[in-house]
Amino acid sequence: MVIKSSAVRDISRLVAELASDDEIRREAAIARLAIIGPRAVTRLLDALSADPPAPARTAILRALEAIGDRRALGPALERLTDSDPRAAVAAVALVRSFLRFDDRETAARALEGLTSIGMDRRRPEPVRLAAHEALDELYGGRAATPPPGVFEEASLEQFLARLPDDPEAVRAAIQTDGETTPLGTLGHLVEMLRDRESAARRAEERAAWRAARGAAHQVLAARGSRVMLYDLREALAAASEPLPVGFLAAVTAVGDESCLEALAGAWSKAKPGGDWWRRQLGEAFKAIVKRERLTRRSAAVRRALARWPQAEVLVSTPSRTTPRQPPAGRT
Repeated sequence: MVIKSSAVRDISRLVAELASDDEIRREAAIARLAIIGPRAVTRLLDALSADPPAPARTAILRALEAIGDRRALGPALERLTDSDPRAAVAAVALVRSFLRFDDRETAARALEGLTSIGMDRRRPEPVRLAAHEALDELYGGRAATPPPGVFEEASLEQFLARLPDDPEAVRAAIQTDGETTPLGTLGHLVEMLRDRESAARRAEERAAWRAARGAAHQVLAARGSRVMLYDLREALAAASEPLPVGFLAAVTAVGDESCLEALAGAWSKAKPGGDWWRRQLGEAFKAIVKRERLTRRSAAVRRALARWPQAEVLVSTPSRTTPRQPPAGRT
């Protein structure tokens, strides 16, 4: 669609007014741009990419939210980590508007973005709260809550509305449906399972919820996702007893150098000898060192060994007795 030059001038003027110090002018510009609709999106996105001051970024994001054009999703996801909390909250509101989008791929991207922000403890509390409110609206409403007694047929996404009281049912559902469940849903489920584990009074109950959380980590890792890597690190660092095998499988598959200190600590505190837990911790440590191509001189390895010098034996050194391969063409 061709946009008349007069309309282009109007859009440019209104976008410029989004940076005004006058709040009334900014609000009027947002309202007018909402009426203009998709024709203003390109100019708004260009203005956002220029990284204007925080009040202007916030106003641009609000205008894009009012328009509701799918082209805004990518830039909005990037602004979820905006340095200004007000702009980040405006980005959350914009992404939130895509949660019920007809296009499932668009809705899934919005869901994963909000879930990641909601779980990121480095984000300002207002931003995390806004993300949680968006997810609560999606999963916490009456229409989304499965009636009691039908969790056997409920999806993992429905579990976000209300977990059943049976951790074995959750673990079975994760193993059955985890491969096709959105990554953001699995990540949010990990947080809910951790909360249930912390609230459990009996050791057996805590262990069952922990096993379900480990299963979720294992599925995430099998799909190559590191969205919950921080939870793996924290679980390993706090472990006073062996964790379920899902945790070890996950950290071995997708762990990075940030996991080395937690692994070295868990290995050092574990009982020496033939204990499977200590052995697997050591294998996970070595797997990460090899995958990330780290050496004793790497910063992450030095930090881990400085705190846990017993783990020195986990850093393999190439044997000096290994015969050198002859150059190609020689025998």
